[in-house]
Amino acid sequence: MVPLKRRLNRIDALAITLSAVIGVGVFRNTGLVLHNAGGFVEATVLWLVVGVLCLGGASLYADLSGRVPEVGGQYAYVRVAFGGRAAFIYGWLNAGVAIPARQATTVAVTVEVLSPWVPLPQRPLAIALLLVLAVLTLGGIRAGAIGQRIFTVGKLAAIAIVVGLAISLGGRESVGYESLEPASFAAAVGAVWYTYLGWQDVVVLAEEVKEPRRALPFVLFGTVLLTMVLYMAIHVTVYVALGGGEEAYGKLPALEVARHALGDTGENLLRGLMLWSMVGVAAIGVLLRPRIAMALARDGLGPRPLTKVSSVGTPYVALSLHVFIALVLVSTGSYKQLLQLISFAMGVMGLFEIASYFVVRRKRPELPTSRLHPWGPIAFLIMSGALCGLGAYSNPMGVLTSFGIIAAIALLYAMTRPKLITPEVPPPGATAGP
Repeated sequence: MVPLKRRLNRIDALAITLSAVIGVGVFRNTGLVLHNAGGFVEATVLWLVVGVLCLGGASLYADLSGRVPEVGGQYAYVRVAFGGRAAFIYGWLNAGVAIPARQATTVAVTVEVLSPWVPLPQRPLAIALLLVLAVLTLGGIRAGAIGQRIFTVGKLAAIAIVVGLAISLGGRESVGYESLEPASFAAAVGAVWYTYLGWQDVVVLAEEVKEPRRALPFVLFGTVLLTMVLYMAIHVTVYVALGGGEEAYGKLPALEVARHALGDTGENLLRGLMLWSMVGVAAIGVLLRPRIAMALARDGLGPRPLTKVSSVGTPYVALSLHVFIALVLVSTGSYKQLLQLISFAMGVMGLFEIASYFVVRRKRPELPTSRLHPWGPIAFLIMSGALCGLGAYSNPMGVLTSFGIIAAIALLYAMTRPKLITPEVPPPGATAGP
């Protein structure tokens, strides 16, 4: 097995993380949040509060990334905290089910936006896009990081254009629009929460980032803070530019701003940049997430061939497994139902990785404690638990299915009895390799 090498600096990691966070959620969800939160003031407070909670989460993951600087990130935290059985269930639920389903969903949504410009049926187009991203990922983590820098520039340009056009329109006279449908504050909270998430994905690269104990906290906190500023800028300027009217509460209020400012040209330009942003998110999934399967295999909890890494740092067997499962889900269209059925399981696994913080701190107490300890991590855990509970209440069938899948993976562990191997991890400060 070719060892992973530290090829990424903190700017590479920051670009990757920003690209993982900023998709089209902020463009789609500003109107939804206004509608369900009950108005501008409530929505503004919600965007701010969730951002602050994510800072608490950033402190949690920054601490864990220093104590467990291993490939696989969250999976490694669960393994250190709760042992091989929990790591096996967490790892294979993610690597074998949830992550490929999310990848298939991202690709399918991207193709829905792309299809008006490409005269091909959506499923073949989705398959082609996924294969192209997989081939490009074979170029290695360094090439992938350069690509994500380019994607991130496009995402930031889209936000800058929306904010700039909104400011140029000035504040239209408020029409005092009020939603006629009952508001659902829980839906608003969920929309804001999931629009922010993605910043924690960078921790899977802990063995490939130079000086991770310095770089990863910088990236985690920097991403959350920058995202808060960008999201608040879009929320406020779009609302003011549209005069707080019905368009501000619509499905894509940012497009309305572009249309008012530049007509069809502005709308098409922004649609193109939104598509660019979505492709970047799809590329991130292929670039980062196969490393969980690789980490499982390296720890003795998966087939040994999954540990193979190319000379340019691509875990190509794990990548092939990830892409194969995603292709099956895209080809059959089963990813939609699968995500709905396992959403509760994904929430529970998220709680496990957050809870691992409190266990790992006791097992590996050598590093100083975050200044936000314990209230930041506790607040983040409570928020995650509340959303998981709301999801269970609204989707009881998903709860049953989730427990069934978890039980099946636990049974597989009991039948195979894989032997947990303590991985040989290079020192966090090492910079081996070019």
